[in-house]
Amino acid sequence: MSVGSAAPRDTVKNGHSASGSQQYHCKDCGAHKVLDPEPRGYSEEEKEKILRAYRERGSKRAISRIFGISRNTLNRWLEKRDTKPTQ
Repeated sequence: MSVGSAAPRDTVKNGHSASGSQQYHCKDCGAHKVLDPEPRGYSEEEKEKILRAYRERGSKRAISRIFGISRNTLNRWLEKRDTKPTQ
């Protein structure tokens, strides 16, 4: 493993990122890097699945409880969906 141009022996493990991927620290240059970063947030498929469940007469509270998302997140997605320009 190397961070940038550092040799493998100059890098050490340094915790985990918010998504759970291993972080590394270069002792020489002080750089921090995640070698295999995971995308944060929800995929478009997950969002569509949750919004479809809401459209099928689910309440915001029930949807947030079932899927484990915040009601604020659900509200934000609904606002974005409602403000999309129609073609």
